[in-house]
Amino acid sequence: MTDGNRTTRTSVLTGHDELFVKIADVSDCLACGTPGLLLVQYRHSWKNQSGDDVLGIRETLLCPQCSRRNSAAAELIALFSVDEKMGPENLDVFGGLVAAWVESLRQERVDEELLAAEHDQWLRGAL
Repeated sequence: MTDGNRTTRTSVLTGHDELFVKIADVSDCLACGTPGLLLVQYRHSWKNQSGDDVLGIRETLLCPQCSRRNSAAAELIALFSVDEKMGPENLDVFGGLVAAWVESLRQERVDEELLAAEHDQWLRGAL
């Protein structure tokens, strides 16, 4: 994909499987400061304490340092190392890898026990 073909920002995601992918002017990773490779926005839902679905939109940055622990992200990062500008010959592969990465993100869950332990440490001033 050339600079002239890069996606512009859209305001609304209309379907569950719809993704917004931004590969131009992507911010740096907030965790480590490394320049991000791409940013995705996608529909995401979770259950509240009543068990009802809460619908929202999630935004995730692909960081070549922080994201590489996720195997689907690692494949996408590897593609960027081969084709930095995402040429037309890699667009189909790119789309499939982005979809697989987003699906892996949708499957991630918070470790409630770890969160509670870290919260306890924070309350005691140990974190």
